[in-house]
Amino acid sequence: MDFYQVAWQGLRFYAYHGYFPEERILGNWYELDVTISLVSPGDMQDDLNQTLDYGQVYQICQQIMKEPVDLLETLVEKIGSSILHRWPHIKGLEVSLRKENPALGQSRGNSSIHWHKTVE
Repeated sequence: MDFYQVAWQGLRFYAYHGYFPEERILGNWYELDVTISLVSPGDMQDDLNQTLDYGQVYQICQQIMKEPVDLLETLVEKIGSSILHRWPHIKGLEVSLRKENPALGQSRGNSSIHWHKTVE
């Protein structure tokens, strides 16, 4: 069985996630990567129904990033679950999220989370 991957890399969002109150007030930059694995139809007919609508994937990510939560883990699971619900023919999904300059008492670096799901 042949697979192909569709990916979105470096999607940037300014959002108000975090456990600490100041994170919810000040907000922060986040960078999101999404990689989706699909079974190749074998004879791609240049038909959007055989793959994914990139714009719809972005809209799902954008909507979830607007809703503040405490944990990065919550965000990647919400994004992943929403994408899988919308396109049940997906065979694998990876979501990575980086938070720039997290509230750790320093002014550089990032924190990140990576979520992976394989569908039988």
